[in-house]
Amino acid sequence: MTIASRITVNVRVLMSCIFVCFISQVALAEAPLALTKQSPLILKIQRSVPYYTLPISAMRKVNGEIGAEYNLFLSGNLTSYTWEMLPGLSAKIAHNIALDELKIQDTQVMYQCHGRTCGSSNQWANKVFGESRLYGLNTQQSYAALKKDALDGVYYYALYSTQRGNKKVYLHLDVIQEK
Repeated sequence: MTIASRITVNVRVLMSCIFVCFISQVALAEAPLALTKQSPLILKIQRSVPYYTLPISAMRKVNGEIGAEYNLFLSGNLTSYTWEMLPGLSAKIAHNIALDELKIQDTQVMYQCHGRTCGSSNQWANKVFGESRLYGLNTQQSYAALKKDALDGVYYYALYSTQRGNKKVYLHLDVIQEK
């Protein structure tokens, strides 16, 4: 392991620890990520969803259509958040910090991808999340699908980050409490 990669890993761990210190005892749906406290919340939507498709694979051409080959089909209460991250934070670092925060909350990663291995950013932005603002560079995107068993039910998370051509970084989180 090179010195640069050791420093990167150590910085990630340190930043995660600092952000975790600020996580309150409030439920995740009320205060989703400490990382985002200083970033502007662009969009927050809460609604009941009879059908929610949670991709657990990359976007690929399947049977002539672009989409995820593997999905979970859920119903429940959805809360969607989209933040514009503060300048200077890359999409990958924002994603990794947010993912570390979620892991500390006892979530289990079901699927994750970074960069071009995720497929088309256009599909993630428009087809999966319905938020064109999330359409960015394919090389600067990250996605993770997570699951958490809690006393009040099962929660699923879709975490997506991207950097647009104008260098703006967005972080999106869907929280689904299954009925």
